[in-house]
Amino acid sequence: MTNLIARGFSRQQGMQHKVLAWPLALALVILLHVGAVMVLLKLDFNNAPEVYYPDDAPAVVLRNQLRADFPSDEVLTVLFRADQPYAADFLKRLDRLASDLGKHRLVERVLTLTTVEKISATDDGFVVEWLVAPDQIDEIGADTLRQRVLEDRFAPDVLASRNGHYIALAVRPVPLGESMQRKELRNAVLAAVEGAGLREHYVGDAGPVTVDVAELDSILRDSVLFIPLTTVIGLSLLGWVVGRLKPVVIGAVAMSTVVLPTVAGIVVFDQPYTMATAILPSLLAAYTLATLLHLYAGIQRGRVARLSRPARIDRALAETLKPGFFNVLTTGAGLLSLTLVPIPPIQVFGAAGAFGTALVFLTVFYLAPPFLLHWDVHRWPRHKSGLGVTGKLASRLVRFSLRNPKAIVAGALALIVATFAFTQRVQVESDLLAFFAAEHPVSRSTRAIESELSGVTTLEISLRGAERDSLARVEALRAMRELQIWLEQMPEVDRTLSMADLVEEMHWAMNSEDPAFRTLPPSDKLLRQYLLIYDGRDLYELVNREFAHARIVVNLNVHGAQEIGRVIGAMRAHLERHPLPGMQADIGGYGRLFADQVDLLVNGQINSFLGAFVQIFLFMAILWRSFGAAALGIIPNLAPLYFIFVLMGVTGIYLDLATVMIASVVLGITVDDTIHLYYGYRKRLKKGFSPVFAIARSFESSGRAVLAISLLLVAQFGLLASSAFIPTANFGLMTAVGLLAGQIFELLLLPALLLIKDGRPRRAAAARTS
Repeated sequence: MTNLIARGFSRQQGMQHKVLAWPLALALVILLHVGAVMVLLKLDFNNAPEVYYPDDAPAVVLRNQLRADFPSDEVLTVLFRADQPYAADFLKRLDRLASDLGKHRLVERVLTLTTVEKISATDDGFVVEWLVAPDQIDEIGADTLRQRVLEDRFAPDVLASRNGHYIALAVRPVPLGESMQRKELRNAVLAAVEGAGLREHYVGDAGPVTVDVAELDSILRDSVLFIPLTTVIGLSLLGWVVGRLKPVVIGAVAMSTVVLPTVAGIVVFDQPYTMATAILPSLLAAYTLATLLHLYAGIQRGRVARLSRPARIDRALAETLKPGFFNVLTTGAGLLSLTLVPIPPIQVFGAAGAFGTALVFLTVFYLAPPFLLHWDVHRWPRHKSGLGVTGKLASRLVRFSLRNPKAIVAGALALIVATFAFTQRVQVESDLLAFFAAEHPVSRSTRAIESELSGVTTLEISLRGAERDSLARVEALRAMRELQIWLEQMPEVDRTLSMADLVEEMHWAMNSEDPAFRTLPPSDKLLRQYLLIYDGRDLYELVNREFAHARIVVNLNVHGAQEIGRVIGAMRAHLERHPLPGMQADIGGYGRLFADQVDLLVNGQINSFLGAFVQIFLFMAILWRSFGAAALGIIPNLAPLYFIFVLMGVTGIYLDLATVMIASVVLGITVDDTIHLYYGYRKRLKKGFSPVFAIARSFESSGRAVLAISLLLVAQFGLLASSAFIPTANFGLMTAVGLLAGQIFELLLLPALLLIKDGRPRRAAAARTS
């Protein structure tokens, strides 16, 4: 191996930069591919809500405490429509469906008309029986059953619509933590619906399981569709830019050399492939080609200078290696700053992306050159390639900027002032239903269920007593009911349920179902007697058997984190003004998890942006050895971020799990071009050239690659905007807009700023010596 490397180096005599022997480079590439593919076989596709929260988040801690005493509030609600839903045939099929699903390993309980309890009066007290007894369906007429269901306290608007045409079945799973489990469960439900002969009556299903499965399907569909498409588009543009096939093939190998090991790294660290990390392959593929284009542009310049093939590559490495290294630092810093967002999948995206950018540097500057030396033996076209076209366009833009520097700066400032109001309209929101179009099956099913029954967003109010049996007191139950009455006056609340409701049913049934007695019992002694007699199951889903911990289940008809957060805020304010005697109250549930995302997103956006800005600024200051130069260089890169928020304000796109990543990504990528442009400018300035000449030649030299890269990146990310999955579409659109804006500001604003700063003779002299 030592001899092989030595032969590889000696073959390129006269080159300043040593290049790996091509067999060694090929062996490393093959090793990376084989190792990555073997690891990727274990890739875990999991976009479950649980993975988006740190284990120590207050909402997660409370959820775990609730699950220790009560079943999950996660429910898959299935809606059926029939002209005669209370006919014996339909109810028998429904009962068969519930029975079949109840045997599934992922199902804890199935709730429907034939499986829920009803407390009824007897001659000597009350009895807990089925709302619709399966063995009595044939004996009781449909009209009687319909009346029994609709007169029940709990079934209407939960399991049956009041218009008599819709019936629901609620599947409550065992605790789930993976999207694939939810997909298996939903597939089992749909298969059981088919097996029970209810497919023609099936309207749809909704709830956390449905949304998670729809997100997973969208992620898989987008990955299968857009990874190949963006790759083909990127390579096609690369072919147009360089005008030769072999560099395009080398580009394809470079892309896979970066993408596969990076995604494999996610598996190695036992992290799931989520909505956030699903964007990585397209992002890293685009960034690989962008970095490669800078190298190719250097080789093209060597071709123009009529250098030999080794000398062309040597010169290209001399021109691009140092700025390429700082590109990795700045882009990696932008991505790594996302680890400051306290949402695990976004942290994984940032860390994996930073690793991927380092791999881009190694691949482009150490693995690709040996292949170019060995296989790409013919000259590259000069005039027919896309680099020639983009070079001419870049030169025209720069000349326009140099002729009108003050007008360019004034116009940029005027545009910022004119659009500032739109940035104030940006809203932070996390609404899982908003991830889908209005006509998506998930959206339609949710609307149908909430219009005929009640909201599918749940909150759980946790109530803890001071000691055992502390909640088996009338005073505690009365406080619960008063809280429920207040809650049910809120327009966002469709229904509430607590142990107090069931106790009132016991008192009502014990008094011959007299409506006047549908209240709490008058004494603790009588309450304890009721609890002793009760032999059902439903009560203990609302209070533990020690009567020290209870919950109130609240169904909301809103889905956005902001809306849910306002409801929770109102609840907390009410509980602070009217504390429950002898009880500690806290608010949890799936709704609480989503509501907490607002704070996570806002704090994460601020922290990640500041982290990226500070790191990138310091890296640029080290590279230029000047804080002033770093400040000047970063101004054109902040402008596209500003206009991303302008566009979000204009279009109403939320700052959410997808868009929170854009600022760090765009800042990290756009600053790369600035480094290449400014690096060439300062290099020529130090050689004694005038600022105007240095700007013009630097932007003519590097500008062709910069503009070509922008075309490539905008095309690839713009393609993502066509996704039917709104987070992917928004990420693609916003990133494409940000990169396009960054390109415009780099070719128009940066030359104007440089000329204003260094244009005068004294300033130019000072710039040469700095």
